[in-house]
Amino acid sequence: MNSEENNQNEANEPVGGYSQQKPSTFDQVWQMFLETDKQVKETGLQVKETGLQMKETDKKLKETGEYIDKTIQSLNRQYEETRQSLQRLSKIASGLGINIGDASEEHFRNALDQIPQLGGITIEKVDSLRRRYKGLEGQFDIVLFGKEEIIVVEVKHKVHPNDVIRLHDKNIHVFKQLYPEYAHRPVMGGLAGMAFDDTAKVLAVEKGLFVLTPAGQKVKVLNPEGFEPKRF
Repeated sequence: MNSEENNQNEANEPVGGYSQQKPSTFDQVWQMFLETDKQVKETGLQVKETGLQMKETDKKLKETGEYIDKTIQSLNRQYEETRQSLQRLSKIASGLGINIGDASEEHFRNALDQIPQLGGITIEKVDSLRRRYKGLEGQFDIVLFGKEEIIVVEVKHKVHPNDVIRLHDKNIHVFKQLYPEYAHRPVMGGLAGMAFDDTAKVLAVEKGLFVLTPAGQKVKVLNPEGFEPKRF
């Protein structure tokens, strides 16, 4: 075979396996159009449903927000009412505490003013003292003055161990610093209470303090026989 025949055959053969596609028919194009339109409508419905869901969600969020706001307002009102009630109760309790304390002090002051002696010490004067001196300040419920000795009495409605420790370790020493004019006189301590914690009573006796309690309109000394008060 000569070169011309080869060239002719090569020109007549399809190159690269190419085959010409048939054009789409009208029915095929129309069917594609219908399918696209259907998809568009379905998408439109989905968008519409989504929009309705968003509106419903927004409505629920708004209702929830209003409910939360109302709840917070209600809680704020309850808090304010509770705070005011607690303030009123605190004032009442404070007033009761002051009244009970004043009544206890008055009772013991009157009772001690009528006894001639305490623990063998003749009582010449009964007083209440308060002073500020060199940065110190102290208030002493009842102070009994003997010829030489001084007895500092702290009054409580109910005496607890901490009251005993405070009088023994601090208050008597503060008294001696606030009243240097009595520095040469022996000072003793006492606790007077309408009621006593059992531990406080034992502790007071151990520390050499007088223990006083009411007996009608008078006062009763609870220290055991032979008790020797501590002199500071």
